[in-house]
Amino acid sequence: MARLDKLWRAAGGPGTPPGLDTRRVKARVNAALDTDETERKGYMTKKLRVVLIAAAAAVALMGAAFAANVMWDPLAYWFQGDVSSGREYVDSEARTVSGQDYALTVEGSVGDERNVFMTVTITALSDKAKTFIHASDFISIGTFDILVPAKEPDAADGSLRPVGFSSKELKTEQENSRRFRLAADDLPYPVDTLFVCCGYMEEGKRVEVPVTPAPSVTVQIGASGTGDYSGLPASAVDSGILLIKEVALSPFTCQVKAEAASQAVKPRIFLRMADGSIRTQSQVMEETGGEWQPESRATSYSYRFKEIMTLESIAAVIVFDREYPLDGSQSVPVQHDFSLDPFTIRRMEPLAEGSGFSVPVQELTERLGGTFSQDAAKGEVACTYRGVTIVLQAGNKTALVDGEAVEMFHAPAMQDGGLAAGPQVFRDAWGIDIHIQREKLGQGADAEIVWGDWNILP
Repeated sequence: MARLDKLWRAAGGPGTPPGLDTRRVKARVNAALDTDETERKGYMTKKLRVVLIAAAAAVALMGAAFAANVMWDPLAYWFQGDVSSGREYVDSEARTVSGQDYALTVEGSVGDERNVFMTVTITALSDKAKTFIHASDFISIGTFDILVPAKEPDAADGSLRPVGFSSKELKTEQENSRRFRLAADDLPYPVDTLFVCCGYMEEGKRVEVPVTPAPSVTVQIGASGTGDYSGLPASAVDSGILLIKEVALSPFTCQVKAEAASQAVKPRIFLRMADGSIRTQSQVMEETGGEWQPESRATSYSYRFKEIMTLESIAAVIVFDREYPLDGSQSVPVQHDFSLDPFTIRRMEPLAEGSGFSVPVQELTERLGGTFSQDAAKGEVACTYRGVTIVLQAGNKTALVDGEAVEMFHAPAMQDGGLAAGPQVFRDAWGIDIHIQREKLGQGADAEIVWGDWNILP
């Protein structure tokens, strides 16, 4: 095991090397063969090739468990920037369940009361599975399931219910494996255990994942005002009023409980940081889920922070021009910052057939309060906002963001005497929210979508 000890230390693994139990490896080989000693001898004589595949799969599983411990910090798959402040909440123990054709491993997890983030590997254990695991239709609606204990009044003891989740495939060095990040976003209630399943495994095969929530702070608000109603038609502006009851913050997420007349209404939240600066909702978080109940108007909104937030770095939540300290002290009014209000800009034509609408670069930059300049000799425009400069060129899909090359979906183009570009580069670089207004007229096959202008939330 000395070589593995060296690998552990070279990879910067925490604490002492974990070691590998040869008895567990042998047990996995036996489980993969699914036979007793006498039958196995005959099986190995006749089916040596299959045995070697099963043994190789067991070794792959062993390697995956070791790699999971080396990759003990899965936070970088979900959060930008320095993730070191969240490491203390990571459960880095690898947990595996094996079936006839596949093994499912949850390499590690981290979360709070309403969200759990995991890194998951599926490993093929048979020739059939090895062929299928890389097929185009391997990823489907039933590839994964995440279950939590049911808490409905009529639920039977031990019954489970599925919950929503998001997933994204990750790169892996293992030929017989595929690796994913899974996030159980917006759990219906806090749980101490959840279960991860693969739809290609036998019924009842699932990995049990204990949930130890990171600490959180709940701020009582109880204030009403106008939310972001840009998703509503002009005739329904009165529906933009909502009552925000409370805001809960953890290092990873923000949860808002409110009452709203429409599910299209969104809250506008600001954070007062400990250094006195203000960060907008668009800058620091992205929406991951929510729920609206028409009868009671009870509404919840779930967001994931783009970067991990230490609760000590947040001094207060600002809602409807009033500041609510995290320490529970008295709220105070704050002066309204008009530069952070939503506004609209013109909708420009698509940059390619089948693509979405584009935005006018100069108008967007100047309405945000940024600076815009042109270099006619180079055919470039430079636009700066929040200290980040984006350089664009008509016909060139590569943008420069503070000097770093960023590939866009489509090249900018001249329209109506000015440069038009796709919205994504501005969303990512400047931390703004851009969505286009639309209204559905009519019902069924006769329905028509009427597109409006771009709505911008700084």
